[in-house]
Amino acid sequence: MTTESKTMKMTVKNIVKSAAGLTLPAIAFLALAGCSGSAHFSDGDPQKRNEVAMVRIPFMLTFEADQAALSAAAIKQLDRFLVSSNVSYGDELSMDFPLERDGDLSPQNRERMAYLSDLLKKRGLHLAAAVTPFGMSPAENRARFLVSRYVVTPPQCGDWSEPSTGNYGNASLKDLGCATQAQLGLMIANPRDLVTGVSNNIPNAEQAAGAVAAAYKKKTSGKAYSGSAKK
Repeated sequence: MTTESKTMKMTVKNIVKSAAGLTLPAIAFLALAGCSGSAHFSDGDPQKRNEVAMVRIPFMLTFEADQAALSAAAIKQLDRFLVSSNVSYGDELSMDFPLERDGDLSPQNRERMAYLSDLLKKRGLHLAAAVTPFGMSPAENRARFLVSRYVVTPPQCGDWSEPSTGNYGNASLKDLGCATQAQLGLMIANPRDLVTGVSNNIPNAEQAAGAVAAAYKKKTSGKAYSGSAKK
């Protein structure tokens, strides 16, 4: 055996002895050190998103005994509440009346429900047909008017403190796409759409094209528009 072969054999023996001499904690430390570069990345969905919550704003109405309509003073109070609460598109309006033992409305409260529906309709608002129980049942001759509103809280963006090195799993950074989510939350008209979405009611392209074709085929009078219509 040559001198070079003996030297190589001794080197291999020393490496094996050194590895055998390592304790279990030392081996675990080396294994964790190899993975420390990607420890701050997760395999889930770390992206920031809009948070949507539904809040209900109650307002108590009082009817006079044996009356289905509100008094003039009560109507003014209701109108003041609608303005101060900024009731608008996306808000869901409902009523909470005391219910009978069978879970239905009494004949008088049914009349009051219909009256309130017509009253709000004149103000361009829609009242849900179903009663919405909320907390303790209202007392006799009283009803709780509810405004259910979805509120969106956009994510806080601009935190790029997370290191991008050692990303061996190609995981997304937490702030990646955050600005897009925040802008969507700020510009959406009804935050409820972020939760359930809205159906398109299956648009009929053939029907729309037929309406346009009929408009083009319509015969004109040949007279210039004067800007005023004849009565």
